[in-house]
Amino acid sequence: MPGNGIQSDDSGVSPIVGVILMVAITVLLAATAATFFLDIGSEGLGGNTPQAAFTFEYEAGSPDSLTIEHRSGDPIRAGNLYVTVSGASTANGQHAFTSLGGAPAAGSEITAGTQVTFSRGSLDLSDATVTLNWQSPDSDRSIRLAGWEAP
Repeated sequence: MPGNGIQSDDSGVSPIVGVILMVAITVLLAATAATFFLDIGSEGLGGNTPQAAFTFEYEAGSPDSLTIEHRSGDPIRAGNLYVTVSGASTANGQHAFTSLGGAPAAGSEITAGTQVTFSRGSLDLSDATVTLNWQSPDSDRSIRLAGWEAP
């Protein structure tokens, strides 16, 4: 008969410790990857990018017109906004926001409630895609803030 009847069996401890370490390493790697891919903590372009919501109202006619309205969010300097139009019969290309009809001057701020109507001569927007872009004042990088596609 062996000793006092109490047996010590450490064979179950090793797999549990191994599983806990593997879970901890997986969580650490996932957090590191998320920080890298999502660029968390960066003070680059994402740090000062305006957060704003825009709406687009299309009216077919001769010429077609598209009204862009700043609905809510940060005020944005008008000189940093650009409208890109592609697929229209005329007015394709990039246009400074301030050159659009009824737009504020380049140095002014676009705030909630500001509307600009894009309408030119024989403009046909029936197959167009319009994108509103913001360009950083201290770099040549730009970010798409909003977009519209013809119905």
